[in-house]
Amino acid sequence: MMERLEYKFLLNNKKIDSLRQALMPFLFYDVYAERSADKQYTVRSIYFDTSRLRYYHEKIDGIKIRKKIRIRGYDTLNGQDLVFLEIKRKYENYISKNRAGIRYIHLPELFQTGKTGELIVPKPDPETAKEDARRFLHHVFKNNLRPTVLVAYDREAYFSKFNSGLRITIDKNLRYLAFPALSDLFEDEKLQFAQKGFSTLEIKFHHGYPDWLREILKQFHLSRQALSKYTICLDAQRSLHAIKRRSTIAFTDQFWHSESY
Repeated sequence: MMERLEYKFLLNNKKIDSLRQALMPFLFYDVYAERSADKQYTVRSIYFDTSRLRYYHEKIDGIKIRKKIRIRGYDTLNGQDLVFLEIKRKYENYISKNRAGIRYIHLPELFQTGKTGELIVPKPDPETAKEDARRFLHHVFKNNLRPTVLVAYDREAYFSKFNSGLRITIDKNLRYLAFPALSDLFEDEKLQFAQKGFSTLEIKFHHGYPDWLREILKQFHLSRQALSKYTICLDAQRSLHAIKRRSTIAFTDQFWHSESY
């Protein structure tokens, strides 16, 4: 289980180019961004919640200890995509994750059978991967969770040249699809923009971050904010009241091509 601090900043898109220019003497692209022609990649997550949106309200109410349950994938579908079952926990500013990989094509079978031993990709450690997958399924089944929203965005990702524990990302073009099926994870055409004109700057680290970064944040008048892509996308719906009233049956009907687990 990984643990770190995570700070978020709302970034006007007009500042992205100049901010990137100020940061680049201290950073290098992560390996996945470096491979891409446009130096970014798409992050896709299907978030799970209860019919009463328990995890949404925990965030809105400022509960210090909370979690998010999601399936995460990257870029576009190519047939053998590795996706991840994730539990993201937050205690004040500290973040930790349980994460297990699985081939996208095996997701329906996993939810129907719960066979983590046969279906989970045994990396980096086989027992940890299987245990993290079991934890994920435990939360889904115990709390009757259903896919609530698909969140997608384009990520520029960097590491510090001088501190391997410092990671900086710029998450752009936030978009969403409410009440997705699992088969919608790589959907593009049905997505709607949730936050026009703004992006999210994230700083992830284990201890403190350096003076040069503090000065750049000050230069661009960036202040920490309590930002959640999950809540932003739910709030982008025309009526949150309509979301609250959706029944458990409605969740189930859209779970995987109208098949529940």
